[in-house]
Amino acid sequence: MSGNIKTIGIVSALNTEIRAFKDVISNIEEKRIGRHLFYLGDYENKKIIFTDSGVGKVNAAITSQILINEFKPDFIINTGIAGGLNEKLSHTDLVVANELTYHDFDSRLLEKYSPYIKSFKAEEKYLEIARMVLENKKYFEGLVITGDQFITDSSKKEELINNFNAYCVEMEGAAIAHTAYLNNIPFMVIRCISDLADDDGDDDYDDFEIIAADKASKFTLEFIKKL
Repeated sequence: MSGNIKTIGIVSALNTEIRAFKDVISNIEEKRIGRHLFYLGDYENKKIIFTDSGVGKVNAAITSQILINEFKPDFIINTGIAGGLNEKLSHTDLVVANELTYHDFDSRLLEKYSPYIKSFKAEEKYLEIARMVLENKKYFEGLVITGDQFITDSSKKEELINNFNAYCVEMEGAAIAHTAYLNNIPFMVIRCISDLADDDGDDDYDDFEIIAADKASKFTLEFIKKL
């Protein structure tokens, strides 16, 4: 659908979030830059560079910028797991981010200084591709929030719901979208719910991490086929 996209960068936080790619992407080579390992391969006539950045906004932003500088992707994808906030969400539900922002950063400063916007919005034409791939499947589309906290506290969850009304919360998405935005590169953030960001979050995460990560990866691969 978007024939100008030939090179795609995928940034996830965890090795479990990229392991499905290793089974499908062909001709994989490894390239180490500094302390970080990138995987290069081919999929659906596109060059794919994928990596696990480590947890949190700083890791995600640094890794994304290195990927951009070294490999010049036409598109950036962040895929992985998240904590559900919206009451409609269940474990292993997919969420496509149409907008991302930080829950632990003063949005007034984002608007006053670079990047001069308070949130990062995915382009409609790529959201349309996601909708097409997910047609007749259960998924959600909406705001995703990012911060350097693993939310496993029901009172904190309620605070985030009241302040943002977001679908889910995670630790890298907005930072990757922020980096892509500043480099004029389109992006997509895809998350699958591993826990409900409440008092049971730690146990749920252990139970659903791998299932949710694999589901997000499989959708990512289907999405790439249509780019």
